[in-house]
Amino acid sequence: MTSEYNAAQRVLHKLKQNVGEFDLMESTQDSTVVQGAIAQDLQTLSKRISEYRILGRQESNERKRTTMLDRATHMADDHEQLKRRTDKITQRRATRTTHTDERNELFQRTQMGRTQMDTTIAMDAQDEEAFWGRSEQLLDGYIEQGMSSLQNLREQKGILQSAHRRVLNVDDTLGLSRGVIKMINRRTTQDKILLGGGMAVTCILIYFIF
Repeated sequence: MTSEYNAAQRVLHKLKQNVGEFDLMESTQDSTVVQGAIAQDLQTLSKRISEYRILGRQESNERKRTTMLDRATHMADDHEQLKRRTDKITQRRATRTTHTDERNELFQRTQMGRTQMDTTIAMDAQDEEAFWGRSEQLLDGYIEQGMSSLQNLREQKGILQSAHRRVLNVDDTLGLSRGVIKMINRRTTQDKILLGGGMAVTCILIYFIF
């Protein structure tokens, strides 16, 4: 009888050690191995407790029978406590693993979001740089056209002034009528107005472009 009790006690002692180690382990791989050993020891201990209880019931000596049944009850209580503790540890590990997975997933999503944001910012910067490059080219083109228009107006002004002088000289030599001279003067005034208007329009365009 004592040998069966001692065998059950050895299994119980080993089981307590494994459950204590299981509670402190961090590695999932190692804890899985220990968890499997605990499950096997729980099954073995339950079997030995049942066998020892049967032997106790068969004991003819009442005092020994009572002692054996009490021992079986105590071992069964220990077995139940260790089983509940193992279940709690397993549940706690599963919850912690779930939280870790969720945290890692959230971190990965955050990193992906940051990468996409950085890519978008870089693309926006490139687009903005390209936009300003095209704008500068357009502004240079408008300024060049404006300068060309101003140069043409100056050339026309010079031509008109030269024609005006020639007409005055002709008037002095041929005696042209004052009406023709007045018409030329009006034309000159109109050309000046056109020149001024052209310059104003060019300046306005340059102002709105900037």
